[in-house]
Amino acid sequence: MDTKAERLGRMLNVTADLFFDTEERLLYRQLFVQRRIKALDLGCGNGAYMAKLAACYPHMEWTGVELDEAMYRQALSRQGHNMSFVHGSYESLTGCGSYDAVLARLVMLHIPDRLSLARWLAEHTHEGSVVVIVDYDDSRYRPDEKLPLFSELYAKARHALRGKRSFLELKSALLLELRQAGFVSLGTTLYALREESGQTRKALAEYMRTATEYLLDCPISPERERELNDWLTGPEPVMDVPMFGSVFAKAPVVV
Repeated sequence: MDTKAERLGRMLNVTADLFFDTEERLLYRQLFVQRRIKALDLGCGNGAYMAKLAACYPHMEWTGVELDEAMYRQALSRQGHNMSFVHGSYESLTGCGSYDAVLARLVMLHIPDRLSLARWLAEHTHEGSVVVIVDYDDSRYRPDEKLPLFSELYAKARHALRGKRSFLELKSALLLELRQAGFVSLGTTLYALREESGQTRKALAEYMRTATEYLLDCPISPERERELNDWLTGPEPVMDVPMFGSVFAKAPVVV
């Protein structure tokens, strides 16, 4: 039986394949084509997504930091000429200097104290640096009536992640926190992944299957497997995965 780390690794591989092209076009292309050399991926997981960034922008030097040891070990296998990995929290990045670009993708709800992170980012960036935050947009999520079991499981997992930290939507809370730390907003892009091809549909089904096993920490039950298969083979299955990308820049110091 797969370990939780192996399941999470497969989930990260699927999401990297599904989302990267869209996010590169909408969020990174105008930012990273400029001369941004030193970049940080906060909570890089198994490195699958960062590897795509490093290949797409070979002029940039990418560092991925990952707290989970099993994910870090998976990431190390991807280490290349313009990408390296550090095991630990962002606070462990001492003496690293200043970053030109920072990416935090699907990680902000895992940070216990986001304001402390925002202040750390302010100390480790410079005027002209950009911070890109990408996450799932819970406010636009609509349960799929054809996937009641998975929709309920996923909603509970997201609710547990959000906790009781704020009544604000994540993207609104981030705006306040980053501003408080000295950043200015360059805008937020709302987008969604819509399955419009058989290949995308199969990838989404594989993600849901693996996510179910990861969240429940056991093989998928026949009932849940049947639900996914019915969705996959049924007439015109439609699923929108709502996301947002917020871009911030280091505000100039006023003297």
